[in-house]
This record gives sequence, C-alpha cells and structure tokens, in this order.
Amino acid sequence: MIMNMKMFVLIFVVLAQAAFAGQISVDLDPVQRTDTDWFRYDDGTPYWLTWEGKYRGVWFNTEDFIPGMGGMLVDVSEFWFYHHASYPWDTSDVYIEIWNGDAMAPVTQLNQTLITAVHYAPVYATYSATVETEANFWVLANTEMSAGGWPASISDEFPWGHSFRSDDFTIWEPWIGDYFTAVAWYWALSGTTWGSLKAAF
Repeated sequence: MIMNMKMFVLIFVVLAQAAFAGQISVDLDPVQRTDTDWFRYDDGTPYWLTWEGKYRGVWFNTEDFIPGMGGMLVDVSEFWFYHHASYPWDTSDVYIEIWNGDAMAPVTQLNQTLITAVHYAPVYATYSATVETEANFWVLANTEMSAGGWPASISDEFPWGHSFRSDDFTIWEPWIGDYFTAVAWYWALSGTTWGSLKAAF
C-alpha cells in the first residue's frame, strides 16, 4: 500500500511537470500603461511566463469592446515578452501576424511583420500599411525561427477565452491566461461600420 502511494505521488509529480513544461509562474508588479484606449484582454498583472506553442495568438472580437462595431483598421500592435535567466531565449526575433478568423482558428493572413523582442517592456509591431480586419481577427506571435518557442510571452492569471496556442497551426488550445497583446485601432469605414455608426449616433 505504501509502495502504491509512493508510485502514485511520483506519477502525479511527473504528470504535473509535463503539464507545465514550457511555462512557469512569475511574481511581477502590474505593468504601467498610458494607452488605455487600445483593445486588450489581459488585466495588466503578469502571472505566467510561457514559451509553449510555436504560435501564440489572441482572438479579438471587436464587439467585446464596442457593440456592433464590425471591422477595424489596425496600424500597430503591442506585445510583452520576458527573458527569464533560467530559460534563455535562442532568438529575440519573432513574426507578428494578423489574420481574419473566428474563435476556432486564424483563417486568412492579412499581415506578417518581423520584430525584435525585448525583456519586460512593450514591443510594437508597426505595419507598413494599415490592416483592415473583420470583426473577428487574430493577432499572434509566430516563433518558428526558434527551436523552442522563444521569445517567451507573458500572460495574466485568468483567461477570457481569447488566448490560444498551437504547434501545428491546425489545433488551437486555450491558454490559461491572457497574453499581453493589444491593438491600436480606428474604425474601418465599411458598410457594416457605417451601419454601426448610424446606430450609435
């Protein structure tokens, strides 16, 4: 009986380590932001550090922020990364991508921009041309240049159901928090948006 209990504890520890491979909890002060009008789902308090998933993305639904909004125009997005001394990056370069797509997965790529991540500070992907999205779109970090998912992303503790990770770009699994990813926006003057504006005013 004692041997069975020891074996159970050992199996539990191994499974727990496997479940949390590629992520650790961090104890950091909330980030200070002045750009409060950006769209984001995170609460500003880092809790997780992760390099899990070759692709880590946030699915945005504009109606979560402005009911009836429809599509939008994006010219810059913001990302936060963290370089933990015990888990060094093999590269700081990462592709930032915008895709149209619903809660299931990204579907149509709209833009890919290369940025260089820095430690625990906002990094901005500024697009050479403004990107017009649908009401549902994804902004993601594509870490395919890395052998292990670097640079590492940070997220908060509790998810809104908008942050996902994938290794094959086919199966997207929900993340346990919200990645620190945000977009600066303005109205896309499509027919849908004009209808939203008329309804609002």
